[in-house]
Amino acid sequence: MLIKSTFDLLSLVNIVPLDEKIAEEAGKIYSDLIDEGKEIELNDCLIAATSLSLNIKDIITRDIGHFNRIESLVKLSPEDWLEQ
Repeated sequence: MLIKSTFDLLSLVNIVPLDEKIAEEAGKIYSDLIDEGKEIELNDCLIAATSLSLNIKDIITRDIGHFNRIESLVKLSPEDWLEQ
């Protein structure tokens, strides 16, 4: 069941190319979090910046703890999203 749910979720994904604007925003998020003592991996900052650049506030993730450090996002686990 979980594998089918994963493929169902992935079928909804659009690929967004990483551009300079997203990279700069990711760097700002990363730097701000370091300054606040809340550092997370740069790849999570890239995901957040990509989402925010598209005005998408909802993040579906298994790493809610890291994304909770970025206040402008709404975080959901895949299971929570599927229950909606």
